[in-house]
Amino acid sequence: MVPLIIGCPLELFKGQVMNPINVGLVGAGTIGGGVVKILAKQGEFFRNKLGLPIYLKRVADVATQRFANLPVGDAACSANADDVLSDDEISIVVELVGGTAFARKLVLDALNRKKHVVTANKALLAEYGPEIFSAAEKNNVSVLFEAAVGGGMPTIKTIREAMIGNDIHAIKTIINGTCNYILSQMSGAGTAFETVLAEAQANGYAEADPTLDIGGGDTGHKVAIMASLLYGGYVPYDSIAIEGITSITPEDIAFAAELGYCIKLLGIIKHDAEANVVDVRVHPAMLHKEHILASVNDVFNAVLLEGDAVGDILLYGKGAGEMPTASAVVGDIIDAARDLVSGPVRRINMDYYAQEKELSLKPHGEVISRFYLRFTVKDEPGVLATIAAMFGEHGISIASVMQKEGFAKDAVPVIFLTHMAREEHFRTALQEIEHKSFIKHTTQVIRIED
Repeated sequence: MVPLIIGCPLELFKGQVMNPINVGLVGAGTIGGGVVKILAKQGEFFRNKLGLPIYLKRVADVATQRFANLPVGDAACSANADDVLSDDEISIVVELVGGTAFARKLVLDALNRKKHVVTANKALLAEYGPEIFSAAEKNNVSVLFEAAVGGGMPTIKTIREAMIGNDIHAIKTIINGTCNYILSQMSGAGTAFETVLAEAQANGYAEADPTLDIGGGDTGHKVAIMASLLYGGYVPYDSIAIEGITSITPEDIAFAAELGYCIKLLGIIKHDAEANVVDVRVHPAMLHKEHILASVNDVFNAVLLEGDAVGDILLYGKGAGEMPTASAVVGDIIDAARDLVSGPVRRINMDYYAQEKELSLKPHGEVISRFYLRFTVKDEPGVLATIAAMFGEHGISIASVMQKEGFAKDAVPVIFLTHMAREEHFRTALQEIEHKSFIKHTTQVIRIED
């Protein structure tokens, strides 16, 4: 079977001497090593079939021992990133060092030297995107970042190109493999959060310091980028309401399952056209077991996009890891190389990703949702009626109530599911209820997404 070739066939360049498209890589760790491997394996295909004379010219990493285990070929290797930046023959710089301080300086320096930049750094773009894209516009070069959101899944390309003819009303996404693995393991074995987290760290699914993942920050970075792309303005990361999964217990997962739900960490983006605001948030949510995202388990990720023309589109795959993420990085290198060969650059304008074009976000108190509550109360007459009445005073109606037997009388779990309610009204009612003497512990609250 002859593969479909999308690009510039070599025949178009017969009789012409093409200048090489030199790539400089900074960061040869897990993902960077994967990029080196793919370029070594596919280099001849890129050059001979696509007509893209891509060569890895330099690799920089402070851990120089990594080079010995990578197929770097003729690339010059060093510990100094300035060797990549100062090489005038390099036209594409790949930043894979992570973090924000050094990466920010590196990327801005590369852009100001009029080099295209490919990065997988979601924190960098979410927190410093306006500065970075402004530098790219000023210097007439591109920043490509497919790998920053969803790893190997083509999330960015789908939003910016494949679905450009749609108004995308909403995105619901499971986009952190660490959290999804932990919740999947807790669901399967009924194991406590701390135990599963330790197992995830031992298996390489969680960092030694997992705070950014389990606290929801990693998902927040990704939804900030997606929301900015979707609605043509800047969504600051620090304006997003973010909750992690550290409070989720095996009891909550078991109760959810009994009610026909599972618990996932969701990144949610919704456009309120009437109010002209965007609802962007990250939090654990209960999904009905028949929901399409309910079957996304372990380290897998998924992005569910709701378009007006195409309907629902689901992207599913590995959102992290050496080769899936490296695949997305190399795809961006190819896009940059095509621009360099064909002449025009910056096919997709990013000038709206600017501080002065900050989008209006829906105030968190105005978000409307259903809620799961697990009260821990004294087992005494009138408790359920009192809770229901106090919710009713604030216009919040109860969909169902479940009281479990077999617990100590001084601490009985009672489960409430509400109908749709405004967040601020719900929180006001809950605060009043929690001051009652029959409440034994802080109430667990999880939103329900339909």
